[in-house]
Formats: sequence, structure tokens, C-alpha cells
Amino acid sequence: MQSKVEPYVLFEERNRIAEEIHDRICPHLFGITYAVHSAEQDWSGMSSEQHLDLLREIQQAAAEATRELRKTIYDLSASEHGDASWLCGVESLLASQAKLSGVRIRFRPPAPDRRVTVHHQKALYRIIAEATGNAIRHGKCSAVDVRLTLRRCSATLKIWDNGKGFDCGATRLGNDDSGHGLRNMKTLAAALGGSLQIDSEEGRGTCIVARLPLSDG
Repeated sequence: MQSKVEPYVLFEERNRIAEEIHDRICPHLFGITYAVHSAEQDWSGMSSEQHLDLLREIQQAAAEATRELRKTIYDLSASEHGDASWLCGVESLLASQAKLSGVRIRFRPPAPDRRVTVHHQKALYRIIAEATGNAIRHGKCSAVDVRLTLRRCSATLKIWDNGKGFDCGATRLGNDDSGHGLRNMKTLAAALGGSLQIDSEEGRGTCIVARLPLSDG
């Protein structure tokens, strides 16, 4: 006889797999889409060498998306405390976004000896991907800085850009793709008992600070 718990467990597992695919694959696909769109606008004004460089970058991003997909398939049963390899995934994502968008992205990672749970890894990765994507796509920035600090009982993630910014108090916020992304980031932080603060002003860029509590262990 099937346990009543089994359908719920299967449902949760399906959601977990969907989130893994979204977090690891979609940012790379966004970068490819952005690069192709830029190529459509600027292709006639580019040299043959620039054409080849852009195509190689798109090819590299596609290869990275493929690697992430394979990693997701074979790494879904990760232990509760993952190693520092997830930080390599963040670095790879940001490097790909920088190449495809032409935006300078600087990542300052924490000390590699401080571990966080898989849930924290996923939340931090997704907030970074969402925030940098918004900065490039909506903020039209030329530079993004990402700094992650891990202390004994807390994680602090700070992401700031030099883009066009926006009015945080505007009633229209939340009705478009950008607002949806901001809500997602706040939900991710709140789910782990943390908070997410957004400081932005039109013409002065955006700064996002996420603070998550960590268990002392």
C-alpha cells in the first residue's frame, strides 16, 4: 500500500529538480539570448574577427550550459553540506555573463574553508544570478560588483551596479519582469530566515544586500 507521504515527497523532489535546472541552466541561456540580440543590432558594424569572437563566446556559453546540465543530472543527491565547488559555479556564471554582455563583473568570494548548506548555496547562487541579470537587462549597467562574506553565524551578500537605477517606492514596481525578480530574491532570503534590502535611485545605480543566518557548525 502506498504511503500518503510518498506523493508529497515526489512532488517536493520534482520541485527541487526544477529549481536546480532553473538556477544552473537558465542564466547561461539568458546570456546567450542577450548576446544574440546584441549581435542582431550590431552585426553590420562588426568586423569579421569580432564576428568570430562573439560566436566563440556564444559557443562557450552553450558548452557551459551543457556542462551544468550534466552536473545537475548527476549531482542532484548532494549532501547537506556541500564543498566550495559551488563558488566555482558562481565564478563561471559571472564570467560567462560578463563576456556575453560586455559588462565588467567583479566577484569577491569568501574564504573557501567556510561551508554552507546546500539550501544556502542554492539561495545565494540564485540571488546572484537574478541580481546580475536585472542589472544587465534592466539597469543597463557597465559594471557590477558582487561580494559574499561568510562569518560564523551569518552570510552577507552585497551586489551593486552603476546602472540607471529605479524608484524603489514606485507603485509600478513588481508589475514587470524586474519586479518579479526582486520578489523572488526577497522570498529566497526570507525562506532561510534572512532579509534582502534594495537601495536604488534613478540615475545612481542599485545596491542589493542579502543577509542570511547560518548555523554555528
